[in-house]
Amino acid sequence: MFRDKFLICDYFKKIFEDIKRGILTQEDNFMIQTNKDELVEYYFTKYCLSPIEFDKSKEESFQHKKELRVVPAHKREDIYQNMGDIEFEFETITVKLPIIPNNNLQTILNLQSSIFSISGSPKVHYLDDSISFRLDIKGYGFELDDDKIAFYISQKKDAIDVWIRRKNDDIKKENEILKSKIDSYVEARKKKLAEDKERMKTLVQSMNIPLRNEEEELIRKIKLDAKPLIKKVEATSNKFVEFELDRKKVIDIISFIDNQGRQFENTPNTFKNFKEEDFRNTLLVSLNSIFRGKATGETFSKKGKTDIYLIIDNGNILIFECKIWGGKSRYAKTINQLLKYLTWRNNFGIIVTFVRRRDFSKVIEAIEDIVINHQSFKTNFQKLSKTHFVSIHRLREDKFKNVEIHHLFYNLHVLK
Repeated sequence: MFRDKFLICDYFKKIFEDIKRGILTQEDNFMIQTNKDELVEYYFTKYCLSPIEFDKSKEESFQHKKELRVVPAHKREDIYQNMGDIEFEFETITVKLPIIPNNNLQTILNLQSSIFSISGSPKVHYLDDSISFRLDIKGYGFELDDDKIAFYISQKKDAIDVWIRRKNDDIKKENEILKSKIDSYVEARKKKLAEDKERMKTLVQSMNIPLRNEEEELIRKIKLDAKPLIKKVEATSNKFVEFELDRKKVIDIISFIDNQGRQFENTPNTFKNFKEEDFRNTLLVSLNSIFRGKATGETFSKKGKTDIYLIIDNGNILIFECKIWGGKSRYAKTINQLLKYLTWRNNFGIIVTFVRRRDFSKVIEAIEDIVINHQSFKTNFQKLSKTHFVSIHRLREDKFKNVEIHHLFYNLHVLK
């Protein structure tokens, strides 16, 4: 390390430990069933550093500026120092070098390349899309001619080029090493898990005792044999039976959907060509894999391009909308669409949204404003997690009827 900065190679060593920890905490079935190359690409894309690149499609530029500065008395000539400070006009050129926007820029700035100058990095200003530096060309006691200005600018640009090249050389080298390590580690992990699975089969046969597979906690909680998803509420007249959805079970189902959504996030490249109905169908398969054969009459079914209904004999009980993020206005329309499907006897609705845009955080930050300003919003906007929100709305036909809407969001942006 130098000047309290980590070397780039040290950073990559730490990153690989984080990746190994992430792989070890993944579910066994997910690791076995997911394509190795997709797993490698996911972890590499998520953790690698992008080199700093100049944007050749944009021109370099400079600005000329004049400003008054205070020249302290101690920096003036000896005969003038007893006259105190003085204001003097300075002229400055600011040179702007465009770069391709880089999400890793701040991290790179805080890391040290293996080869470096003892004088430190060039004194420049960094923005998302540019590197700039200033040069005083005229001031108190000096004035640079055109040749000197051109020389100093060229010298500064050369220093920046060298500094960036050294960083990029290390980054490219470490990225290659990182991808190779991830590939080897994923391959070894998948092999071990497959061997573990075969070993359990052999063990079962040798012991002649059936192996009880541990199911995911969420799936186990949703099972209907212990507690029904639908509660029957007998009417006093005994002429009909009302069906009421158990809220605790709804939350369990939402948790299962959330778990599925996070798996989408793990390999976004796999789903980059999915349309809304493709996401709907995938969730539909997962839901029906849990409920199939566990209860009479209950099943998840599709009713339109993007919605999922939980059907029982007496009507639609739980309704999902699956959407790809299309902006604030479209999300408000999605709430309208969901409310249009809900009836007086429905208490819950769910919107599952997949975001393919950059700056996922900005989308999440906008949700509260969209929801609480919706004409149907009544009360109680809550953030249950970073990407799970709940709000209470009223039906258009009955302002006294409350429905609970859950909003789930997943980041499927693919870096190019």
